[in-house]
Amino acid sequence: MGVKLKGPLVQPIWPPKGYAKRAEVTDSDDWWILAAVHGRTDPWDLIVFNFGTRHPDEVNWCLYHVLGCRKKSKDGKNYDFGAPCTMKQYIYIPPTGWKPPTTADDDAWQRVRTTINSASVKSLHLSLFAYKLSISGHDLGKVGYLLNTKRISVKLDPGHKHAAEYLPESDQIIIQALPSDPLDRSTIVHEAVHASFDYRHSFGVRSYQLDEECFAYVIQMLYLQKFYGSTWPSAWSHAFDAKSTWQAAWKVANAFRGSGTVTKAMTDDLTKAYRASSAGTGVGTYDRPGHNGVR
Repeated sequence: MGVKLKGPLVQPIWPPKGYAKRAEVTDSDDWWILAAVHGRTDPWDLIVFNFGTRHPDEVNWCLYHVLGCRKKSKDGKNYDFGAPCTMKQYIYIPPTGWKPPTTADDDAWQRVRTTINSASVKSLHLSLFAYKLSISGHDLGKVGYLLNTKRISVKLDPGHKHAAEYLPESDQIIIQALPSDPLDRSTIVHEAVHASFDYRHSFGVRSYQLDEECFAYVIQMLYLQKFYGSTWPSAWSHAFDAKSTWQAAWKVANAFRGSGTVTKAMTDDLTKAYRASSAGTGVGTYDRPGHNGVR
């Protein structure tokens, strides 16, 4: 029986993001040797970092198509490094603190990408002159594609300080818990707005952190209004830190959905409310959000 090849659901980003160094490999190397040389106890750490899969047939597909491996193992069931091969072969070593995704992270990725690829999200659009920002269903659809291809990754972290957060330096969305209702999903939509502006940074789109945050809150409220209507839900009568921000963004969203006229007073109130919240404390008018593009 020959080597079984199966194309992975998500083809690996090559070279992988955030690698510490590149290592040339020859026929004297294998995954176990490489793991030991580079301080890893589990060779699967290197495999997952390089190819994003633990499935043996998908690993063989990556060895064949990405590294150009043609040398077969003694039992003929796998590909090995070294001649014969179609090119010089390299693998990439992760940073010391890197940990492979868990099954919980995979579940989080599935939930997040399902949310962003939904019709409810792809139908969202907004332009606000006060912030000189706009977003369309096409822009959010692009974020969905970036999630589908894992150019934007997802991590589940129950101890994270926010319900959801987008990190431009690693092109990653972190969520505290798997979303179960529109309220949970709305925080993911909020972060998808930041991901969209990070992606568009490569195409010359620039924003200020303060403006982008306020803008993202309005999109979040537009999403919630698809499920709860235009009236502020009575279930949200309790106090919470972002309540004033949400209420101000809710009014802007209502105005946009209704007459389409958003007044300066409305956006000024939103900016003021955000700055008074713990999230907005210390955010300057001209602070940048740290976008660097999505690779």
